[in-house]
Amino acid sequence: MKPSVDYLLVGTGVAPLLAAQRLSSRGDRVMVLNPDSDFFLENSELPLDLLSFETTNQDLGRRFANNSPEQVYRDLISEFPGAIEIWKEEDEKNPHRPFQVESAPWVRSRHRMWLAQEKSYTVERVENLYLRLLELGLKPRWFEGSSLIRQLPGFTARNLESRKLKNCVGFIGPRFGDVDVNRYRTGLLEFIREKLGRDHILTNAHLLDIDESGVDYQLVSGPPRTIEVKRAVLYFWTPKLERLLRGMLEKNDPRMLGDFDSSVHKQTWEEWEILSRDPVNPHVVAHLDGLRIWAHGEGVPPPEGWNLVKILRRDQTGILLGEQSFKEVSDLVFQYLGWDRFTMRKMTPRTVYRWNRFTPIEFEADGLRSMIIQSCDGPLHWIARQVRQTIDQV
Repeated sequence: MKPSVDYLLVGTGVAPLLAAQRLSSRGDRVMVLNPDSDFFLENSELPLDLLSFETTNQDLGRRFANNSPEQVYRDLISEFPGAIEIWKEEDEKNPHRPFQVESAPWVRSRHRMWLAQEKSYTVERVENLYLRLLELGLKPRWFEGSSLIRQLPGFTARNLESRKLKNCVGFIGPRFGDVDVNRYRTGLLEFIREKLGRDHILTNAHLLDIDESGVDYQLVSGPPRTIEVKRAVLYFWTPKLERLLRGMLEKNDPRMLGDFDSSVHKQTWEEWEILSRDPVNPHVVAHLDGLRIWAHGEGVPPPEGWNLVKILRRDQTGILLGEQSFKEVSDLVFQYLGWDRFTMRKMTPRTVYRWNRFTPIEFEADGLRSMIIQSCDGPLHWIARQVRQTIDQV
């Protein structure tokens, strides 16, 4: 007799794990198949919202409210099986911090900073965003010249007068949350493996056939297997699964491909990791044109800060690690931060979807109910909220 489940979850990353936790907690039998060799090899989750200028004025207030540290915590805690801690800058001054689990994922509270050169193409956007924040009552603080640049993560005062930074303008905005992605994902994966059993959460699993009687799949070794699905197969759309899911829609409901193409905009980012010889300010995430800069580490930052700097660069050319990449990063490091050299630890390309549709795509695959769930990549707390809302409607 072949095994059976209520829901079969197919995907990579944290989204199918969050769904498995939600479904199993309400009594449903679930199984997770990941075609990748590791759950987080794709690394499609971000620790924070990149807050591109595509954000419209109409939803800006809600967007900012959804990024407060408290809201990030609420979005993440529902499915996580343990503690999540919150750290704020003022906690450094409190010797009796109410923290309980040092190894737990941490939600950090950091100011966002936007800056631009006065004659650059983004200065008007920065000014408009500042005025909009004033209207929303978020109390941004406007700075110019060196008083602004000094607050950049990794700033040094070396040769400050010769760096032509007097024309920089910008502001420090509200505090937003970001999270220890690795700790959160790893803790959730370990718990789900124990809860479901290792035979119900599989990697390197490739779909072979689907019909009314069930789903055939193949692991790296051993014969093909079949699992009977009583209710539905749920797919979680991330960049890694796009080819598979496009093929399924072409076969079962080609009209839905048009809905997908009209509901998503792809962005390509380069994620640079560079090492600083001096500790970096851990309290600010900076936005400079197409760059995002922050100090990176796990847990509570040491008082002086971390030595690893993350730079996410939005690529508009389609050429990764090209001449423009090195120019923008070099200008940041040498002109704005004032370093005399830097060490690049690694660069990772990242594809990020910007969705404007959040309802699942539902279709019949050979008589078996199937659903594709979007928004399974990007900021981790966005994923958690989208998965929870979708599963509650299944």
